[in-house]
Amino acid sequence: MSITEIDTLSRPNKTGAVSMYCMASLVADEASRNGFKDLATSLESALSSFLSGLPRDEQHHALRLSYEMALGGDEPAPPRLRLIYSRD
Repeated sequence: MSITEIDTLSRPNKTGAVSMYCMASLVADEASRNGFKDLATSLESALSSFLSGLPRDEQHHALRLSYEMALGGDEPAPPRLRLIYSRD
């Protein structure tokens, strides 16, 4: 875990549940990268249940933060163009 990731998890506006989700997702990712597929799968299953029990706004924060951490500081791809349909 890098210093940036630790700093991100310690932000005061994030709840303990969001931090726990993010740290556990990092562990699951590391387990998968190091060949511990069964451990990674078990953690992902537990995280899915944990996430579904969180309020909607905390789910959003947890998913967003874990996504940003998974990018490792890289900029995400720009959003695709959204087509607008109108019946005017």
